[in-house]
Amino acid sequence: METKQLIIKSLMYIENNLSEPIDLETIAGNMSYSSYHFSRLFKSHIGISVMDYVKQRKLIKASNDILNGAKIIDVAINNGYETHSGFTKSFKNEFGFSPSLLRAVKLQIEYFKGGYAMNHVFMKQTDIHATKEELYEILIQDIKERKLGYSFERIENGYVFACETYEGMKRYSGDEYITHPLNVAIILVEMEVEEDIVIAGLLCDAMLKDNLSEEKIVHQTTDKVKDILMQAKHFNSIDIDDIMMEEVVLLKLAERLHNMRTVEYMDEMERKEKAEETLKLFMPICNKIGDSKLKSELNDLALKYM
Repeated sequence: METKQLIIKSLMYIENNLSEPIDLETIAGNMSYSSYHFSRLFKSHIGISVMDYVKQRKLIKASNDILNGAKIIDVAINNGYETHSGFTKSFKNEFGFSPSLLRAVKLQIEYFKGGYAMNHVFMKQTDIHATKEELYEILIQDIKERKLGYSFERIENGYVFACETYEGMKRYSGDEYITHPLNVAIILVEMEVEEDIVIAGLLCDAMLKDNLSEEKIVHQTTDKVKDILMQAKHFNSIDIDDIMMEEVVLLKLAERLHNMRTVEYMDEMERKEKAEETLKLFMPICNKIGDSKLKSELNDLALKYM
């Protein structure tokens, strides 16, 4: 068999077995070559190693599965990843963005193809006056149902830290302030983001509401959570194209969505200001990341209060 035909045959074999746990020895054996000789031939013609190519093709298949509506955790497991975070890390290394953003793009594709324009109704809705205990129970249940592989110990520690941080604070509605970041975290879980973003959601505006130091945040959480919160603190003064962390974008969109759901408790002038800001700042971001659920609901809420 000519080398070119061998390579084509091997590529077809890999493509037909992407859903299976294939390794170098299996591929080489099916080509009737030793692993050593097949590896050298493959890399000389394709430019990367056999298993790097397999990983690349698996991730491309995974992206197609997500675009076709599959849950991220199911795609991760089907492609041999033990955790949501491990899959997300590999995905981001390969494509430069997270599978959560790709999932959002999928919703936008449906919208532009003539899908249901009001599909935002499937975003998680909670009782507007639910207690922090009720919301925390919903948060944990959602994580379990979606099988996201988060550390429940870290989520609980973030929740306890948030309760301490927001203690005594109230929202315009009279509810405990902690109910807002809990709702933000619930929305983020539905978006199937990484664990650190959910924990950041539990502290979404803590640096503005309370003089939390960077050192205390790191001590209670992680450097990643601190970085997200630091950039989120200056979000409104940052040009959209200058935002380097997509985690911040996801956090701020979830935060704005819940704020707009409860904006009726502000006075008329504040409602109009929030509505106008939503249209000017947040709608372009929704377009940028392609999340039609967020876009549709934010648009409806903003126009309602303009």
